[in-house]
Amino acid sequence: MSQTLSTDPASPAGAARRGRGASANRVRSLLARVPTRVYLTLGLASLAASVLMVAGWLHLVPDAEAAVRSHRAALAESTAVAASLVLDEQDPSVLADVLDLLHQRQPKLISVGVRRADGTLLVDVAEHASRWPLQATQLSTDSRIVVPVLQGGMPWGAVEMQFEPLRPEGWRAALADPILHLTLFMFVASALMFYLYLGRMLQHLDPSRAVPARVRHALDSLTEGLLVLDARGRILLANQSLANVLGVTPEALTGKAAAEIAWTARDGARLSLADMPWHTALRERQVQRDALVYLAGPDGRRSSLRSNCSPILGPNGDLHGVLVSLQDITVLEEKEVALQAAKDEADHANRAKSQFLANMSHEIRTPMNAILGFTEVLRRGGLRGSQDAPRHLEIIHSSGRHLLNLINDILDLSKVEAGRIEVERIAYAPHKVAHDVVQTLAERAADKQIPLRVHVPQALPASLMGDPARLRQILTNLVGNAIKFTERGGVDVTLRLDDALPPRWYRIDVTDSGIGIPADRLESVFEPFVQAEASTARRFGGTGLGLTISRGLARAMGGDVEVRSVVDQGTTFTVSLPLEGADLAQLLTPDALQAAGTVAEKVQVARWRFPRELRVLVVDDAPENRELVRVVLEDVGLRVDEADDGTTAIEMVQRVAPDIVLMDMQMPVMDGATATRALRDRGCKLPIIALTANAMKGVEHEIEAAGFSGYQPKPILVDELIEDIAHRLGGVREEETVMPSDPTPQAEDTVDEAPLTSRLATHPRLHKISIRFVEQWPAKLAEMRAAHAAGDLAALAQLAHWLKGAGSSVGYDALFEPAKALEDAAKAADAAAVAQELDRLERLGRRLRAPAPLDGGAAAAAS
Repeated sequence: MSQTLSTDPASPAGAARRGRGASANRVRSLLARVPTRVYLTLGLASLAASVLMVAGWLHLVPDAEAAVRSHRAALAESTAVAASLVLDEQDPSVLADVLDLLHQRQPKLISVGVRRADGTLLVDVAEHASRWPLQATQLSTDSRIVVPVLQGGMPWGAVEMQFEPLRPEGWRAALADPILHLTLFMFVASALMFYLYLGRMLQHLDPSRAVPARVRHALDSLTEGLLVLDARGRILLANQSLANVLGVTPEALTGKAAAEIAWTARDGARLSLADMPWHTALRERQVQRDALVYLAGPDGRRSSLRSNCSPILGPNGDLHGVLVSLQDITVLEEKEVALQAAKDEADHANRAKSQFLANMSHEIRTPMNAILGFTEVLRRGGLRGSQDAPRHLEIIHSSGRHLLNLINDILDLSKVEAGRIEVERIAYAPHKVAHDVVQTLAERAADKQIPLRVHVPQALPASLMGDPARLRQILTNLVGNAIKFTERGGVDVTLRLDDALPPRWYRIDVTDSGIGIPADRLESVFEPFVQAEASTARRFGGTGLGLTISRGLARAMGGDVEVRSVVDQGTTFTVSLPLEGADLAQLLTPDALQAAGTVAEKVQVARWRFPRELRVLVVDDAPENRELVRVVLEDVGLRVDEADDGTTAIEMVQRVAPDIVLMDMQMPVMDGATATRALRDRGCKLPIIALTANAMKGVEHEIEAAGFSGYQPKPILVDELIEDIAHRLGGVREEETVMPSDPTPQAEDTVDEAPLTSRLATHPRLHKISIRFVEQWPAKLAEMRAAHAAGDLAALAQLAHWLKGAGSSVGYDALFEPAKALEDAAKAADAAAVAQELDRLERLGRRLRAPAPLDGGAAAAAS
């Protein structure tokens, strides 16, 4: 029956093969550890012993046993001759005495006998009869010799001689072979001598041993890997740095072919011999520089090596080998990859920001067009007496608020990116915030003729702990986007709890039926300056910041904003808020939650009452700014003191002991930051509020580092300034219910030259400030011209800074931009721009008009 060889690894045959394979691997592993010197020694000794053994078999080596055999044969012949001469059958005693003497003289001779032809033993020496086997043949051997004896020329008998055997009998005879003994001796002796000889010779022939120890240590200390190859590409020398990469010793590399090492290309493919730079250097006898090769170490980590290969040529141009240096540039290559990734990311960010700037240009220019257009009409008196004046003024106001919202978005983004978003933790009602946002944006939805609804399908907590203002900002962004991107259908705001038991999140879904977002762009919409499609910004506008800010605010509150969408069907943004502070045992019904959305028809206006007459020190180098703040603060019952620089402010703090200080940042003599640091160093604990036109990212850190208690941006928002002061000085808020009133159209006044008049000309308290500014203008312009002529650009920048703040503070807003441009040009030492902006200001100055005198009632109020 035939048997089929099993290929199943689990079969007995497979197990046997695995066992044999494992044994073979172990043997190979053990043999690999035997030094080359031992292999050479055993080979040479075996060769010498083999030659000796063959010589012995060919009888080229003297044989001691042959000499013994010859001697015994000669002795036997001599004895046979002697026996023939003295043979006397009647009296064999003489022959017996001769043979006995012979036995005594030959120690190796055991016994001797003379036997007749009929087998009768005539002479027996040393009990020969018992020692000589009866069945012994007449043929001689090494130990038994039979020599015929003749008498009368006829065979008479034989002399038998029994010797000690030359070798033991049986298998011991082979071991007793002298040639074998000589061969073994020769093998052992030559092996010892070859081992000592090769040790000395290899020490001189091995390049790694030939290099002095101090030089080898120097080579091993190099960070670069070094290889010396012979003309056939075999490794003659390797240093420790390269051996470390491969996880072996330098000695283990010596003698190997360089091509046996697993060199690879950048893509991981094994390098062919032709692609190895040292092979090219050997073939072309030319230096090969900066060729990249890669090696994988024992830990799997791949090293990047930059190789330089120099052929080693003899005096006659003979090629002896090649010197290879291998510089490990793994870290550099990793940094290069990281740098390329960073560059790609930066390029992506720059493209996004370029798109953002294009969007911002559109977003800013649209409201600015309305503001500048209608204000120009107002300046020319085109709306006086017109019934459209209130609507046009409302357009100007809403456009201004839109610009402010853009600026706030940019500042909020800076805080999100810096991780400095601040959120409150107060009790608030999320459903009320949602209703307020929907009511605020309802008119925008009505303009597009789409419904905007709030849905409350289940009972919800009455309140949560968190920041209602931040939630309002999030929902305003999400609902505003939903309205913007929806042309048909509607927008729904749904308030609910998640499905977990007990619930963990308060969810607000903002769902639209708009254009939708592709699946591969869902997460990218939360990146700064990014919208789902480039065409989106062109079609719908927007900065692409709202969603980034919304997610950042939600996460700062402990929640998140997520999105799901289907293209051309709609999008749902879900705001998740933690149920912190929620009473899940007392939930409001859906009807109660919907009732909270009733629109209030009356407007609540905040009024502040302070506990006593408090003093406020206003520090500003522009008298118009100080006067503006004075009027605002005195209207709420505060007493105002003034200082025009930081040095005066320090002296007045000590003299008048104010309750709070409002400090401008940029002033001559001593700026606000320096003055504030000086006051803090003297132990002043008063609240000091910075007044600054710098609203860029990082200003909070600068203000905090200078010791300010807070800051208010310019232009000053009166309500926010008063509220800030009230919080710091213990003011009490009083609500006053008012109804909005439409402004009364003024009589049309025809003007030929379009003069520049102050927007505060009719204010009873600020009227005089505007007049004083117009009166000071010629002198200030002369100072600017004088500073320019003297080359004092620092003084010119200070005067421009004063004009920038003072002009807008007294209502001459047209001076702000040229004054700012003059300040920037002076700081940049741009002489051409300075002259251009001075001419521009001089032209505007010729158009300045002081306010007309007030009527009796207004004058009485001003006094």
